[in-house]
Amino acid sequence: MMQTEDIRFYRSKTVTDTADNGGHMDISREIISGVKFNLFPRVTSFERTNGKTRLRKAYMANRAAGAEPAFDAAVALTVPSTGGDRFYIKAASSHAETEGELTSDGWTGGGRLYADITAGDTSVQVLFEGIDYEVPEGALLMVKADSGAMFSARTAGVQWTGNVAEIELSSQASDNFAASETHAGICVELGNLEAKAENISLTSAAGTFSADGLIISNAGAAEDDWTVIFISPSAFTVSGAFTGSLPAGSTSANYQAMNTAAGDYYFAITYQSWGGSWQAGDRLTFSTRASAKGFWLKEVVPAGTEREADNFIRLDWMTD
Repeated sequence: MMQTEDIRFYRSKTVTDTADNGGHMDISREIISGVKFNLFPRVTSFERTNGKTRLRKAYMANRAAGAEPAFDAAVALTVPSTGGDRFYIKAASSHAETEGELTSDGWTGGGRLYADITAGDTSVQVLFEGIDYEVPEGALLMVKADSGAMFSARTAGVQWTGNVAEIELSSQASDNFAASETHAGICVELGNLEAKAENISLTSAAGTFSADGLIISNAGAAEDDWTVIFISPSAFTVSGAFTGSLPAGSTSANYQAMNTAAGDYYFAITYQSWGGSWQAGDRLTFSTRASAKGFWLKEVVPAGTEREADNFIRLDWMTD
């Protein structure tokens, strides 16, 4: 059974203030809650004076044993910055996506309740840090109290009065929530966090392959497209479009290639998977999907922002 500690967050492999920022997940760089500058760097005095917009890509990952899925994963920016800067969140379109490929739409966030919620209410008022936060109809709103009590509901419309969004809900609030101790955020819905293999294809006149012997785990699987090329009737090479070359293998032995950063195998192929007659030049291709999905965070530092020594934001997440 999945546990809370099975959900973890990681940085992207490239972390810069350039168009190349982002890309694939770096499984060796976990984002630890409560640690300063573990995703965004310190805002310098020059940046506070002149203004700065900075983006970072993060991943929500399922690290449960085996290949147990985390269904309907969602993450929300519920508690906004305690300083003068503003933060936004949006889903990544792919693992490979970089900052230079981003569009300007889709940025959302959260804020403190502007009015108490009474059980049965079908609308909530949320104080955002600006009017440029998107609140799409049909989005999933997460409401969470400092005590940990929470509920979620689909949005059915929004009306803005200044920075206050009155959000209509498609279902009723489950309980009472005090505005003084409750925040709400629009969720970035990531779908299922599930390691799997797909798009298996053979190029061989007489070789066969059983997909049941292709074993994937949450711990080691990477987002990649793999090519197995036979160099003899039994020996083959393996390479990933992103990972590069892996050790060679043979149809007479189980194949396991270590993902050293993750401490587990990218995938395994049992020797029983191979059948028929393979020849040099034959190939097997397949894709693996990591049990992680990416999202972007954007920090906007207006020119003339005051220094805040203990600045932070809070992300909340849920799975089914």
